[in-house]
Amino acid sequence: MNILCIADRDSGLGFRLAGVETRDVSTKDEALEALDAALSRENIGVIIVTERCASFIQDRIEDLMYSKKLPLILEVPSRGEPKKKLSAGAMLKKAIGISV
Repeated sequence: MNILCIADRDSGLGFRLAGVETRDVSTKDEALEALDAALSRENIGVIIVTERCASFIQDRIEDLMYSKKLPLILEVPSRGEPKKKLSAGAMLKKAIGISV
């Protein structure tokens, strides 16, 4: 299975340098198009989405995270964005929907 990254241009550069296939997006329409294209490919097992791009399509990503086993969708910080600190309980709730 392959990994695909949907990222803003600055963040995508790092993923490309690491050998990860990357789609650069800057609008909601581009993000939706990149996500749909990734979902249509059977060989994609993990989709990495930067926070900046995920903000365009957050509802769609959350629906997919809770309704599909594959591909796994991971949201990662965008380059240059301040890091958000979450408690362990908040991370579990976000990841699997269970409050502790």
